[in-house]
Amino acid sequence: MQGRKPAAKNVVPFRSDDPSQSADLRRAAVDMVVRRLRPKGLDREMQREWTRVGAILADPVVDRLKPRFVDVIVEYCRLCIRLRAQNALFRTPDEELYEIAGRNGTQRKIDPRVAQRHETFREWNSLRMELGLGPASERGMLPGQGDLFDESEQFFTG
Repeated sequence: MQGRKPAAKNVVPFRSDDPSQSADLRRAAVDMVVRRLRPKGLDREMQREWTRVGAILADPVVDRLKPRFVDVIVEYCRLCIRLRAQNALFRTPDEELYEIAGRNGTQRKIDPRVAQRHETFREWNSLRMELGLGPASERGMLPGQGDLFDESEQFFTG
């Protein structure tokens, strides 16, 4: 056999023959990590969003819910809530405009809240890419690329 021998951490163990049992164990493990790393002092809406996003990031395939990322994930949750609220303000593109009568006649202008929504989207998109939640950024975080923080993970979880 040629090539490099696999490291123990790269070997994926066999799954149980009973798919419901392995799914339940996986879900329980994800829930435990999400609860353990959830910061204190979050309001109800933030707790729901943390649980939703945390379940995605704590999945063993993704494996990005780590203590060093908690602050970034909290900010990502806050931006998700804000973006949803801002999107609810404008159901159609016509609602993003308003008319004003001035010396040059009636003009249609863009609501200033649209600019705030665009800025929130830019911030949300930036954090989404940092967390590897987009297709392109996820490719860069696939296993086998090498993790720069393997040793420091022990320091943060210690």
